[in-house]
Amino acid sequence: MDYTSLIKIGLNANEAKVYIILLRKGSSSAGELIKESGFHRNIIYDNIEKLIDKGLVSYVLEGKKKIFRARPADSIVEMIEREQKALDEKKHAASLVVEEISKMPLEQKNAQEATVFRGVNGIKALMKDTLEGIKEYYVFGAPQSSIDIMTPSFWEIYNAKRERNGISIKMIFNEELREWSKNIKSNVTKIKFLPKKFDSLTETLIYGDKVAIIVWSEKPLATQIHDKQIASSYKKYFDILWKEAE
Repeated sequence: MDYTSLIKIGLNANEAKVYIILLRKGSSSAGELIKESGFHRNIIYDNIEKLIDKGLVSYVLEGKKKIFRARPADSIVEMIEREQKALDEKKHAASLVVEEISKMPLEQKNAQEATVFRGVNGIKALMKDTLEGIKEYYVFGAPQSSIDIMTPSFWEIYNAKRERNGISIKMIFNEELREWSKNIKSNVTKIKFLPKKFDSLTETLIYGDKVAIIVWSEKPLATQIHDKQIASSYKKYFDILWKEAE
């Protein structure tokens, strides 16, 4: 017998070597195992204990000396069955834990999450997210570059989808978008404008429990934060701006 088959059933290399020696010799003292294996005394005793725990080795006392012997071959099957039973018990316990966790109230263990979106395709993915599971959201600070980078047709198609999904929006644009905004204004799209002195390259979206801040540079970059308290804070800030915007 080689070590490979024994390692496959869960023995380490040292355990396998000691076990094979015992199978071959029938019985052996620790001293004989040390001599036969070439292992240090501590390694022999450590691996013998492991084999005893696995039910593969037993011993008898001859005077004060322990004589070790391999247990019958079917003890290997018994070991696997014990391990399988222990695994089944763990799986059952794990399913109970999962069930209990799923019942726990989400009392702001606030798993705050942040996601970064890069480039035009990243912004498209972010905007797609704003169309799912909400009924309204808020935007402030959109610059002309947001139209130039994504193209007017993208925003017109996006806003048509948003309206079909019944999502209303309040938007505070930079002054430079006043003329273009006429293309998307509707009963569910309310738009106001910031004074020109507040124009910036960033745009902030607040929707559900999420806040997304887009930097409209040549390659746009957005950071989305999923946090109820942060979203609430930004919404209050938006409300102040909405009262001041025209």
